[in-house]
This record gives sequence, C-alpha cells and structure tokens, in this order.
Amino acid sequence: MNSKKAIILDVARMSDLFPKLILVSGEGSPLRFSGEIDICDSAGVYWDTFKVNVKAPVNYPHGVPVVQETGSRIERIADRHISPDGFCCVAIDHVLLHHAARGLTVTEFVQRYVYPYLANHLYFEKEGYYADQEYLHAFQGVEQFYRETLNAPNAATAIKLLEGILLRKLPSRNSQCFCGSFKKFKYCHKLAADYLSRINHNRLIEDLNSFKIKYT
Repeated sequence: MNSKKAIILDVARMSDLFPKLILVSGEGSPLRFSGEIDICDSAGVYWDTFKVNVKAPVNYPHGVPVVQETGSRIERIADRHISPDGFCCVAIDHVLLHHAARGLTVTEFVQRYVYPYLANHLYFEKEGYYADQEYLHAFQGVEQFYRETLNAPNAATAIKLLEGILLRKLPSRNSQCFCGSFKKFKYCHKLAADYLSRINHNRLIEDLNSFKIKYT
C-alpha cells in the first residue's frame, strides 16, 4: 500500500476509534493528531481521559510515531516511563522498530501501544504496580529484553547473536547453535535472529557496543 492511501485510511480509522483525536496536520507534512483519549475498562466503564499529541515519523508508515502527554496527568518521573516534557515510552524500542519495519500506522500505534500504556498508568495508580510487563530503564531494559524475549541469558550470547546478524555469520538452520546449547540453530536462536534482523541495524550496533562496553 502506498503512503498516500495509508494516510487516508489511517485518518478515517482514527476518527472511528478515537474521535477526540483531531487531525492537525497531514497535507504535505507528517501526520499529527492532537486531542484526548478516553480510557475505559473491559466492561466499558469510563476511567479517565488523557490529553495527547501523536505525530507520525517522516518515513511513515515504516518509522515509529511519538506520543506526548500534554495534560500533565502522568507524573514526570522515570518510573512512570515519561520524559520531563511529556514524551512517553510506550514500549521498548525493539518492539516498536520490529513492528514499524512491517508498517505501523498512527492508529495502530495508538491502539496497540498508547492506549494500553495510558490504561496501565491508571491501573498503577489504583494498585501500586503495573498490570503488564514493565521493562527496566535505559540499558538495563535492553538487557531484560534480550534475556526474557530473545533467550539471551547473558552478555556473551547477546554479543554472539548480534555479531552473527551484523556480520552475516549466523549458522545454517541445521547447524549447531552458536550459544553452546548443542541444539540445531533452527530450534534455538533462529527465531531471535529473525526478529532482530527486521530491526534497523543502527539499533543493533548500539546494542552490541553497549554490551561490549559493559561486559568486555
């Protein structure tokens, strides 16, 4: 689908799902929506409303949109996954970049990442903890992602995985995996390698350098 058609469909779908988010720009410039998102529970009971700005990337729909909470409803501290000026960390970069590689519309971004992020903050205020998985801050969160999602329990495995992708030296499907498990690659780290291969390599280089600086 070309970007112009994607934009038309995106605007229409946003109007249906989030009618209080109003298109601010989009003609000859990146899509940008501004307004409110109402949060309801699974039974449809209204909980609260957040004021936000949501902006598409220049390389729409193959980049990651950004969202800014503009009503100061969320406390501006790191533990709430928000910057001092209100920009929200709605998911770890790797998940967003992986999705964007396949195409990520603004409506999908709001529906799949922003809405759950906002609802989770309301849950936190009520229960004192988040309902869904919470990643640690900065590089600790990256390590957690590699460990819990990519089956890389230590830095050595993560470094071998990243170098294999970046240097194009991964084992063949039926060869023994690089991690020392004695399993065939296809039954061990191939899925992790496939996942990371869809992410911008600049992000992978950054991860590799961070692992090496900290552990070698």
